[in-house]
Amino acid sequence: MSRLLIYPMFMLLFFTASVWAVDRPEQVQSSQIQSVKWQSWSGSIFEQAKKENKLVLLSLTAEWCEFCHKMDATTYRDSRVQTLLKQDYITVRVDEKDNPELAKRYEKAGMPATLIFSSQGTEIIRKRGYIKPQWMVWFLQAVAADPTVEAHRIAKK
Repeated sequence: MSRLLIYPMFMLLFFTASVWAVDRPEQVQSSQIQSVKWQSWSGSIFEQAKKENKLVLLSLTAEWCEFCHKMDATTYRDSRVQTLLKQDYITVRVDEKDNPELAKRYEKAGMPATLIFSSQGTEIIRKRGYIKPQWMVWFLQAVAADPTVEAHRIAKK
């Protein structure tokens, strides 16, 4: 009887530990946490991206957006995400009230919206909603590895 209970308990413990390990942001002492260095949206962003041979990540947010705040507290505080952003991306943040024209252009993307552009200004991909830290790591790595629109387009039937 005890063997029948041990196996399910072990599996539950293993599964819980696995999920916890993947979903939690990499732990860093609060004194070591560096925030992402966000820039404002401007035409010079793409000139800078060309000069530095980087992609442009645009984060569209809103003050009222709960998941925008959650991404700031988890995803953008993850040291793996920060490393990839510094290495391959120019990071731009726009609040909808500060740039309503840009927010309107991408309103169908929802909030938060994460868009990645080539250094020439071509939109490569956009993601809507909260992105967990590990998923953001995979997302950033995939786009940096192949920054073509075709590589990230979902085939239509």
